[in-house]
Amino acid sequence: MTTEKPPPCYREPTNGVYFTRNAHRLDCDGDCAGCRPCSESHCTARRNCTWHVAATELTCGRCLTAVRRDLRWIGSLAALMPTAANNDGVNSEAANLAGPSVDPEAWSWRKAAARQGIAWHVSLLEDDDEHHPARVLGVWAQMLTEDYGHDMPHAASVTWCQAYLDRTLHRVAHDDSQDFPLLARELRKCRQHLEAVIHNDTRPDRGAPCPTCTSDEAGVGPRLRREWSHWCDDEGCARHHHVTTEADVWRCPKVWGHSWSHEDYERWVEERKASA
Repeated sequence: MTTEKPPPCYREPTNGVYFTRNAHRLDCDGDCAGCRPCSESHCTARRNCTWHVAATELTCGRCLTAVRRDLRWIGSLAALMPTAANNDGVNSEAANLAGPSVDPEAWSWRKAAARQGIAWHVSLLEDDDEHHPARVLGVWAQMLTEDYGHDMPHAASVTWCQAYLDRTLHRVAHDDSQDFPLLARELRKCRQHLEAVIHNDTRPDRGAPCPTCTSDEAGVGPRLRREWSHWCDDEGCARHHHVTTEADVWRCPKVWGHSWSHEDYERWVEERKASA
């Protein structure tokens, strides 16, 4: 089992100075994480990223990989929206995301006009568009094709925009004229919204009330929360990846010791239904 090494530096939040870990000044007694300022270049994709980059680079490989993973997940999740819309109905958020979005060029023009104080354009701006994959990927693809002199087809699909951003992402990550941190935030926000719509996010699944905390005097107890066993798509992850629900746990949010395996929880729920 291997453990990933910590970053070589850490960032002091009060003054934003980067210090090298376990490197001390001559007058230091050594009782600190490191007090010698680092002279290397650091990743600018996230404020809390302290990995070194080359003098000609702006983004470390870890941050670039995380953004690329979000981008590819958006394409995969967007393809699931029509199926989710069939299950959730025509008035659901899945149906909204499965349908068409505003034209990226028109949306960008209206936003610029609204900032100039043209009031009638403000009503045309939709807050939900910031979650639509066609809008998020389309606007960024349009801006980058204009900046880099590339051709973009009319009414480009989500698949085309994703593929274009994927092959252009490395250039954008090291281009100081582009706002790569903003791109990373918008992609992460879009992915999280899509995951929430298809109920694949990190929010806890709540089940039946805790049988131990529930009593006739107290009434209904706190609802159990499901703790999923670990699984991820990180190739470098050394943790054990469970492919079944055998390691899932249902735990009481009020009393940590009140917990049940997924098998025991399902058996208890069935017995509760039969006795009701």
